[in-house]
Amino acid sequence: MKKILIIEDDTVLRENTAEFIKGQNFEVFIAEDGLVGVQQTLKHLPDLILCDISMPNMNGYDFYKTIKQIKATSTIPLVFFSARTENEDIRAGMQLGADDYITKPFSLYELLKVINTRLAKYDTLKQINNEKFQALIDHPTLGIYIYHKEKLLFYNTPLANIFGYNYNDFSSIKIEDLLDEKYCDKAKILNDFRQCFRGAKSSISIKFEAIHKTSKTVFIELFGSVITYKGHRSIAGNIIKLETKNPNPFISKNTLDAQKKLSNRELEVLELICKGKSTLETSKILFLGQRTIETYRANLLDKTDSKNIAELMMYAIRNGLIVI
Repeated sequence: MKKILIIEDDTVLRENTAEFIKGQNFEVFIAEDGLVGVQQTLKHLPDLILCDISMPNMNGYDFYKTIKQIKATSTIPLVFFSARTENEDIRAGMQLGADDYITKPFSLYELLKVINTRLAKYDTLKQINNEKFQALIDHPTLGIYIYHKEKLLFYNTPLANIFGYNYNDFSSIKIEDLLDEKYCDKAKILNDFRQCFRGAKSSISIKFEAIHKTSKTVFIELFGSVITYKGHRSIAGNIIKLETKNPNPFISKNTLDAQKKLSNRELEVLELICKGKSTLETSKILFLGQRTIETYRANLLDKTDSKNIAELMMYAIRNGLIVI
């Protein structure tokens, strides 16, 4: 059952709308202002949010800006509704990234149509993202992993193959098994992972010689960022096999082609995104407004054909655009 959150300070409208939507086979939660709305959003993680604009304590615009800064809630679709009908107010809501806008008074069946349309669109986007992620997993040479302490929670076949194993045999391998003090700084590498799990670091980027199944070594480059996976603080990223211990210092053609797509400012924003900086943090570092940063983020997604920030980071890593 899909979950809908209604944020509205008008008690009668809020209760009537909630009662109607419940009758359409949705699970409904309510909030009387944006501040309570943030709490309800974090608690229930709704599939869609219906939000008034003019409210006490925290208005709809500030509510939406707040949930956009939180990873767990940043992609939840939102529909603004308000008695305001001026074009400026509609544009303000849509420029923030809202999915739709409905003016009061409205027909409940008109609202239901908007809800179903937005949920269907979001489900389609999720399916596209899942297909893109599957295509990334099936990449013939790029090793993908999700790692929690000493256990690989997820990995693909190319990752196992890099180290000479088949997919099933690699399930019993730990990161520590691939490290040998004769070939790499084992203590430092393990400490880098521990710092990520403790929250001291948000990402990891290292090159080292690892142990191949044949007992020979393989030179690899490992990237990873801290995520929450099935309730665990984990590291997700990729591993690339390097052909030589001293890679060619010249920039590759792929990197040059990728750089030509992006402006210098977009590359600066991309680097900060890959370092885990929020829109607010990025705006402070680059002395730009948050809305300007959001525009750059949107341009980056469009120019790199990425559907979300995770795909954007993978694009940057694959093309050598950033060093985390």
